[in-house]
Amino acid sequence: MPVRQRFLAFLCGFISLLTVTVTTSTAGLAQCGPGAILCETFGTGPRGELAAGLTNFSYRAKACPDDGEYTLMDTVPATCHGQAWHRVPEDHTPNDQRGNMFVVNASYQPSEFYSQTVKGLCPGITYELSLWALNLNLIGTCDNTSLRNPIIAMRIEHPDGTLIREVVQPAIERSATPTWVQLSMQFSIPTVSNDIVVKFINNGLGGCGNDLVIDDIGFRPVHPNLSIQFVNSAATEITVCADSRLTLTVGAAAGYPNPVYLWQQSTDNINWTPIANAGQARYTLARTRPGRTYYRLRNTQPINEAAVGRAQCSAESNTLIVNGRPDAPFSLGEDLVLCDGTSRVLTVPAALPTGTSYVWSNQSQDRQLTVTMAGDYWLETNLDGCTFRDTVSVNTRNCRLNDVYVPTAFSPNGDSVNDRFDVLHAASFTTYSLRVYDRWGNLIFASEQADTGWDGSFRQQPCPEGVYAWTVSYSLPDEHNELHRFTRSGRVTLVR
Repeated sequence: MPVRQRFLAFLCGFISLLTVTVTTSTAGLAQCGPGAILCETFGTGPRGELAAGLTNFSYRAKACPDDGEYTLMDTVPATCHGQAWHRVPEDHTPNDQRGNMFVVNASYQPSEFYSQTVKGLCPGITYELSLWALNLNLIGTCDNTSLRNPIIAMRIEHPDGTLIREVVQPAIERSATPTWVQLSMQFSIPTVSNDIVVKFINNGLGGCGNDLVIDDIGFRPVHPNLSIQFVNSAATEITVCADSRLTLTVGAAAGYPNPVYLWQQSTDNINWTPIANAGQARYTLARTRPGRTYYRLRNTQPINEAAVGRAQCSAESNTLIVNGRPDAPFSLGEDLVLCDGTSRVLTVPAALPTGTSYVWSNQSQDRQLTVTMAGDYWLETNLDGCTFRDTVSVNTRNCRLNDVYVPTAFSPNGDSVNDRFDVLHAASFTTYSLRVYDRWGNLIFASEQADTGWDGSFRQQPCPEGVYAWTVSYSLPDEHNELHRFTRSGRVTLVR
């Protein structure tokens, strides 16, 4: 009962589905390998013929199809063709009820039986194409003739016919008991293209021994291993206080060399979202969120940077779990500016969770803290051992903005006492302009810097004793940071 050319026409139709589904990940069933892009198991329960165009074989709704025929069934009986076939009690797909398999009785000549363009793959990524097959013929069947066992060559080409990779599979031998054999090949898409042509070539000869069962056809990317871990912890799940700092990093398996990274997080381990600005080998959570959060990492080659979030194009790490114990977050508000001689009252926020204790920076546990001086003041809450702290910085300021000090005399004699004419204020000037004139109204000194006063000279020559006129313009901020401008004038006596 020879096998097969028209059977593999089914594969041609099936693999053609890759063209439209290669970018869509299915359940990644175990029998098709992790991360399977496509996994054909032929379903479960009663099923009629395949959709038009998937195969040129003739469908027969019977247990033992004849030459050139196929059927879909969950069991192959031991009575087929004079008990020449194995009894196959179940399909290859594990853990399914009444799972179907593709049963084929066909003859063939050596030939190319499949050729299909597959689009949308990721350049530089390794892929695996595989199927499971079972030789239905018992040992001893047709032994008076030359045995014929199917031999399949899997070939991957560029669209222009240039060979990428070809693997000739071993012959599927007869066996004493029904034995499933996996046929597979791996290949990598060159970086110049993301389209390929998949070809299956039948290298075997027609004749007895070519009756087959096919199941679990899979197509998947094969990525290098990538692992992540907590810094300073070998655990895969930890419990910490919410709002604490935590760092995750690449572990022993680094994934792709010189990669681009994408950290992801999830609250249900199903729906994942990218973490903004997390594109390095190490990711630090500035504040751990309350509740359970899952974290993982993807990386890929730079050529696939735009697709690093796609399972097909990137390696995926293990998952780490962070359990954030609730704390009692709050805010004391913005930093403060106090006028000299005034005070401000800080108050414990009212909406703290039940059971929260608190303490101020001076160790007080009162509801309020009165602040009168510059400094940093904090309040710390504690909820079941998890703390949260917020700090307010307080600055003081002379709010009498026109209260400047201008000396009436100075003596630039080098004794380091009153040697310079300066205009002073307790606060820092925002803008400043000082002018000094002689008795004839000539400008003899000017400064735009409050720390640069007049030393009693003009053009590097000492000025004579006497009375000199001055004007000063300046601006200062009040306690609300609003600027106020002032101009003053007067006379100063230079004494030598």
